Amino acid sequence: MRLRDLLQAGQLALKVLTGHDLLDRRVRGVATTDLPDPAMFVKAGELVLTELTWHTGPASSRDFVANLGDVAALVAGTALKVPPADLIDACAEAGLPLLTLPVDVPFSQVTEHVLRALIAELGTPPRPAYAARRRLASTLVDGGSLTKLVTAVAGELDVPCWVLSPTGRVVVGSQPLPAAARLRLAHTFLTARFLPGMVTQEDGTALSVFPVSKGAPHRIANWFLAYAGEQVQGENEDLVVELAALVALERSRLEAAQRIERRVLDQLLTLLESGDAALPGVVSRLHTLHVETEHGLLAVALSARLDGGGDEVAVPVLDELLRPLAPGIVTATGPAEAVALVPLAGNTADELTAHVLRGARTLEAGLGQGRITLGMSSVTTGPAALSSLIEEARHALTLAGLSGDRVSVITGDDVSSHRTLLAAIPGELRRAFRSRLLGRLESYDAANQTDLLETLQAYLEESGSWAATAERLHVHVNTLRYRLRRIEELTGRSLNSWDERVDFMLALRMR
Repeated sequence: MRLRDLLQAGQLALKVLTGHDLLDRRVRGVATTDLPDPAMFVKAGELVLTELTWHTGPASSRDFVANLGDVAALVAGTALKVPPADLIDACAEAGLPLLTLPVDVPFSQVTEHVLRALIAELGTPPRPAYAARRRLASTLVDGGSLTKLVTAVAGELDVPCWVLSPTGRVVVGSQPLPAAARLRLAHTFLTARFLPGMVTQEDGTALSVFPVSKGAPHRIANWFLAYAGEQVQGENEDLVVELAALVALERSRLEAAQRIERRVLDQLLTLLESGDAALPGVVSRLHTLHVETEHGLLAVALSARLDGGGDEVAVPVLDELLRPLAPGIVTATGPAEAVALVPLAGNTADELTAHVLRGARTLEAGLGQGRITLGMSSVTTGPAALSSLIEEARHALTLAGLSGDRVSVITGDDVSSHRTLLAAIPGELRRAFRSRLLGRLESYDAANQTDLLETLQAYLEESGSWAATAERLHVHVNTLRYRLRRIEELTGRSLNSWDERVDFMLALRMR
């Protein structure tokens, strides 16, 4: 198809700002990106869609346009209502057509329109595998679900097939997948130097891993495909590539719907920060977002500091960590930061905290030298306390950031506990304190294959009860007495002293 054909699609309502004489350019594909340097993720002849979140001034416009190469055109989306003048000038100077898209038209609609047109241009394909690829594309654009799409590919390849998130959550699949296999696949996806990759299961069978979108800003914000067997080749490989592209299209549809929710949440946050938030206005926006407070509501704030940035992953990562237990409404609140309002229907705050931490621990494998920190507020059942709820989550996030851990979570309950004090202590000082109190125990355990450190922790957690500790460790009381005496000898501290016990407990909590 050509650009002028695209402009004739009335439902898209595209307008031309530059390149009126270049509308005979042929569109050979479509890509969506908001990376400041899109060079690695776009191809010649593609229609490039962007929301302009990368825009920071004239220099950024010149660099972005220069890195697009020989794409067919650039479509500016909804992050800014009117494209900045410096972007218009940069496109005009580069001879690049610049189009604008109305606020109410999602990128997924443009992508679907282009895909339909390109499929129609293919005509009757000469190969069976190519026919299968057309059937897959038609399944999606004709309203078929992602589950039908993956099931169709599983049938074409004659192997089970899944779409997974980087936490190991199965988005859709042609059959159930055990938890151990999901986590092993997620770890491989996050850590593999090159993709596609492969996982060998304990029974010796293989599972292959394939990224959904090469243009994602980071793997922890991407989905991936997995299918049984070794990596396919030839025509079947083309089928997997086609599936990955169609899954990326379906995800863009979901993200388009979420962008509408984020606009309402942005309005709500602005209203709350103004200090003039009338209760009816807050309730109205919560109703628009379908957020109920009857069973409890809390706020979650996240910071994702990654190698090479991370500004674009905070929202999808927080959204992923909350799913499927308690999906919330998520929006960006600053560079590499996001906040969510989470209704607790059917769940407790402790369950949500454990769920979020478990997912973040899985993502830790893909962080490199980066960090994910989270702050979670206490629970409220009324909209009147919403402002303080969000402030509490942000305060907890600040405290979590004081920790040296690559993944750290501070909750509203933690803010009023000793964990807050520990988080505020510099990491080097915490490690030194722990080493002074427990270093000899750790060395002794390592050299002699003993469990003095575990014994000390159990003794303190059982409030110094000999009988409860011995029962917990499945040892005789005399054995426990010997171990505790050895702990006192190695550390030079008395376990009969309350102050010494507190010091030991704090040291055990420090990492």
